[in-house]
Amino acid sequence: MKFFIRKYLWEILGIDYQQSLKIHDFVFLKNDPYTILGHKSYDNGALVWRWTDSPLVIGKFCSIANNVKFIVDEGFHTTSNITNFPLIDNLFKDELMLPNGSLKKEVLSQVKQKAGITIGNDVWIGMGAFIMPGVIIGNGATIGANSVVTKNVPDYAVATGSPAKVIKIKHSTEVIEKLNKIAWWNWEVKLIKDRIEDFHNSIEHFVNKYYNNQ
Repeated sequence: MKFFIRKYLWEILGIDYQQSLKIHDFVFLKNDPYTILGHKSYDNGALVWRWTDSPLVIGKFCSIANNVKFIVDEGFHTTSNITNFPLIDNLFKDELMLPNGSLKKEVLSQVKQKAGITIGNDVWIGMGAFIMPGVIIGNGATIGANSVVTKNVPDYAVATGSPAKVIKIKHSTEVIEKLNKIAWWNWEVKLIKDRIEDFHNSIEHFVNKYYNNQ
């Protein structure tokens, strides 16, 4: 029903709804068939751009804000040392074979391009951030709004800017190691609810209480 109402309203505005869908290479995160979304992770309208089936893996208990953009692969812009233009993918869009008889799909599958994104557990990504292909974001990290993440972000780091740089590590190396060992995101939801007050106590209290209680 919502679809037909939306389509009708767009027609009133003089917009071809189907054509508008065709000109975009993105899908909403929740509709992307190659995304693995961890338990209790949510988004408020994040988008995924992809031209291959490279995986986007998101851990548990992640918070992803509105208009975050995951660019999962390079779109074959690095297939040639001569040009940035994706010649094969563009000029042979409707063809299965290249002039020399090679299968287009097999040639493109051999191209080494940055692809795939891995997000850890308990990650918060701020509104409007870009996450570029090949990036790994560690557990407990925070990505600032409108940041462009082009390199890996370590566990429990705060990264912001364009390109994003680590501006802070939230905890000491020892505490981070203990938090990763505790891995509270693997607890049952009932257990988390039973222990909810401990999440609002000091980090020292939390680590001391649960590190040796696994």
